[in-house]
Amino acid sequence: MDIRWKKWINTLCIAAVICLMTAGGVYGLNGTNGAASLQTGVSLDEFEENGYFTNLFQQGLLFQWSKEQGYSLETEDYQGISRNLLDKLENEMDLDADLVFKPYGKKTVREESQYGSQKADFQGGNTMQMTIQRDQSEQINQAGQFVNWENGYEGQYDPENFYQVSGDMMITLPEGLLINGEEGRRLESGTIRIRITQKGMDLIEQEYKKEQTQLIRYVKEMTIILGLEVLGVILLIVLFALQGSRTRFFRWLDHIWWEVILLAAFWIGVGLIGLYAWTWSVGQDYMMGLTDQAQEEMIVMICSFLVPALIALAAVCIQTTVWRLKEHKLLDSTLCIGYFRKWYRNSKKRNQLEYEAMSFEQQHVKDRIHQYRIGRRILIVFILFGICIMNISGALGLGFIILGAVGLKYLVKYSDKYAAEQKDLNKLVEQIDRIANGELTATTDIEEGSVYYDYSQKLANIGNGMEKALEDQMRNERMKIDLITNVSHDLKTPLTSIIGYVDLLSRDETLSPEARDYVKILTQKTERLKNIISDLFELAKSTSGNAKISLEVMDMRKLLEQTMADMGDKIEASGFHIRFQCKAQNTKFLGDVNRMYRVVQNVLENALKYSMKGTRIFIDITETDQRLKLEVVNTASYEMDFTEEEIMERFARAEKSRTSEGNGLGLSIADSFTKNCGGDFGIEVRGDQFRVEISFQKYTEKVK
Repeated sequence: MDIRWKKWINTLCIAAVICLMTAGGVYGLNGTNGAASLQTGVSLDEFEENGYFTNLFQQGLLFQWSKEQGYSLETEDYQGISRNLLDKLENEMDLDADLVFKPYGKKTVREESQYGSQKADFQGGNTMQMTIQRDQSEQINQAGQFVNWENGYEGQYDPENFYQVSGDMMITLPEGLLINGEEGRRLESGTIRIRITQKGMDLIEQEYKKEQTQLIRYVKEMTIILGLEVLGVILLIVLFALQGSRTRFFRWLDHIWWEVILLAAFWIGVGLIGLYAWTWSVGQDYMMGLTDQAQEEMIVMICSFLVPALIALAAVCIQTTVWRLKEHKLLDSTLCIGYFRKWYRNSKKRNQLEYEAMSFEQQHVKDRIHQYRIGRRILIVFILFGICIMNISGALGLGFIILGAVGLKYLVKYSDKYAAEQKDLNKLVEQIDRIANGELTATTDIEEGSVYYDYSQKLANIGNGMEKALEDQMRNERMKIDLITNVSHDLKTPLTSIIGYVDLLSRDETLSPEARDYVKILTQKTERLKNIISDLFELAKSTSGNAKISLEVMDMRKLLEQTMADMGDKIEASGFHIRFQCKAQNTKFLGDVNRMYRVVQNVLENALKYSMKGTRIFIDITETDQRLKLEVVNTASYEMDFTEEEIMERFARAEKSRTSEGNGLGLSIADSFTKNCGGDFGIEVRGDQFRVEISFQKYTEKVK
């Protein structure tokens, strides 16, 4: 639940940050539009020197007069004055124009025009005038057109190049006033005068101060909004980094190349800048009367709808970038670096696998060859560098060449020496492999002067010593086995005589009851001694490898059932309940009947002797694809403070008090007989559970 709440809180925070960034972006659009409607770019010094009037008001007034006269307004490269201010100055300004036009193929025409108020008091105000005169040096064709204007040239043609302008006003003239292609005429000469009253000058100054205040406010607001947007981006990065998981909708983004995401983010930024530029341009056009209020509001509204979409896309780009950095997959997800890194890792892994698959001497050779190649390349670079700088410094270049050549000579000499040593090393490794495979007296033909000669001799001495030690150990083992076999065989003859005399005493009816008890005890002890000697003899024969094994197809289930039937009296007398289950379908295997019967008998007798009263003995026959397994599990009546290895030793007994009838050879004999028949015998001690496992390869009849 806590994780879910954290996820929801993180998601809400991300949504809140995106909404705030969107609100800031929309507010910035409105601020941009408002700032565009102001008269910007004019300093206070310029205003005090009447620069504001000269550069803005005159241009705007000329623009309004030209529209009223119907002149073509193709040139809009100027700063106009707002229509609101022109409306306020309607009765405080005046424009007089005295112009001479030359229609193509006709006589000149004189036109006089007036715009504004003629009745205002212009004393104390401002009056400026400009004179326009056609450049007489420009050639004119028979139709009365300028030759250069008619022929034209690439790019925008400025008609003012054909006129000379003088006077107090330096403003841009409309093309339709100078050369009117639609009406087929040109301007020959003219005079334009603009007057403004003192009251108008005061209104201009008030408007200037008001717009400067608004401009400062807009600049502060835009700076704050820009800072908040940057803070929003930082918060998004942190919130995306704290996410524990993402929805499947966004996971597919991680499979897109990061260059595509970066390019998308770049164009999103360009789009946002374009929206603000569009809003600024629309505000300027509305201020200069090039568009109406409805069109301006529609464009601002469209931009306001596009800003949230672009900000959301930018957030998605930030999210996938942050997650790639968080999961250390940024470089891997790139088109160029990612594929190079993937190829490099695969190549490095492949080389590592090839290196690990090599033998020791092959790895050694590869490492030395790699070092030799690096050294050779460095020396070749020395020689080439010396050749390149021979023209700059002959002595220095010659020194590099000599150094590289001498280095190559000694490197080749070292390489030859290494090759000989590597050959001897391979012989030494081959000697080690031969000794490891059992050839303890293996030797090599390494020469006496080699660095590996002493090691080869020491290794040969170690092999000889190991072979001698092994021979001594084998001889001792054979002596022990022969001793046990001979002693067992020698004990059988007197033991047979003792058993015969004890049998005769047991038949003597003249013996007293007390003597009969003694004879009965002798009978039991001699029988036990006979079994011990027989077990010792069988164990010695099986471990010496001289035992004769007759393998035949046997059935594990039938073997167990027959053994349990033969031991029925013992099982019933013990009082233990045996739970037997056979889960195998194929219970056939190859084994020696007599020995496997003895194995199962010894395992069952061990369980009957050492199980806790009131517990059950579990016997299961299971199978795998290739193996057949018999498990016997019982609960011990004593604390089993021994290991599996200790209980498998000869004469080792689980019960330390040795009050039971066991002799400690039963499990050893079972282990030896099982291995003689090709099976596996194992013991596992787990708490009070004693588990014996016997497994054989399953026998499958071949179909002809």
